[in-house]
Amino acid sequence: MKTAYRAAELADFLELELRGCPDTPISGLATLEDAGASDISFVANPRYLALLKDSGAGAVILSAEHADRFPRVCLVSHNPYLSYAKLTQWFVTAPQPAREIHSSAVISSDAVVASDCYIGPCAVIGAGVSIGSGCYIGANSTIGERSSLGSGCRIESNVTIYHDVAMGCQVTVHGGSVIGADGFGFAPDGDGGWQKIHQIGGVKIGDRVEIGACSTIDRGAIGDTVIGSGVILDNHVQIAHNVRLGDNVAMAAYAAIAGSSVIGDNCVLAGDAAVYGHLQLADRVQVTARSTVTKSITESGSYSNAALPLMKSGRWRRNAVGFAQLATLASRLDALDKRTRSSDD
Repeated sequence: MKTAYRAAELADFLELELRGCPDTPISGLATLEDAGASDISFVANPRYLALLKDSGAGAVILSAEHADRFPRVCLVSHNPYLSYAKLTQWFVTAPQPAREIHSSAVISSDAVVASDCYIGPCAVIGAGVSIGSGCYIGANSTIGERSSLGSGCRIESNVTIYHDVAMGCQVTVHGGSVIGADGFGFAPDGDGGWQKIHQIGGVKIGDRVEIGACSTIDRGAIGDTVIGSGVILDNHVQIAHNVRLGDNVAMAAYAAIAGSSVIGDNCVLAGDAAVYGHLQLADRVQVTARSTVTKSITESGSYSNAALPLMKSGRWRRNAVGFAQLATLASRLDALDKRTRSSDD
């Protein structure tokens, strides 16, 4: 990968209008405060516009209405944040190892591994596994029996993928995550103990999925747990057995979905949000932070509750204002009651 670019190259890649010298050398990506003359930065939030005048950046991605505020190279974008996101791939710092199999890796004789894959130290590839072209398997990671990875997957170090997990292409799983462990299935045995329900399903994951560190996706009890394409999961996310996530679902840290719930396309669960089991969420539902979904949601929109009954977010915010005034209202009522009693006397 190149270490320096002309500003014109970046503009061409992003399909943006360039204002300023097209030959300006750019070798890094930085914040407005930290950027130097060979760095490119961006402004996506108007609150940071005040930093432009003192920024040492050689180039900035920003909207047309703000381009006149920066005296050097501007890449004019209708969505600066998206343009910045696309550009980050040009400045990735993660090491890119040679396509090779480390001598300490353990690979079953009947596993099928494409010739251009990287298999790191002490990785274990089980029987009947299929690994597609260009995959990366980090140190100490395990791919269980009969599992499959499509092309371009990246499994970081210390990931555990159990048996019968099928991944699509370009799936990334970060360190410490576990895919395909048993779901939480136990039946009361009538004597105060528990009978384990063996989980005989698997996990199916679509294309272009990213799974954060220390997240877990349980295998199905009967049938498969299914993760759609384009799904993004933060760190410490829990997906229980037989959950079905639609395409492009996003879940922030500590969000959790209980067993057999079905989440529609393009839904968003903010941090620490939870969904009870056996529920359904329509497409394009947003659940705000620390809210708990206790019943199915049939209409798209934003929903909140915290410790309150689930309701539309707009209504919840109005009620929240009222909650903050309860003590004042109670004092006023008490004072009114005292005046009423005094007049009665």
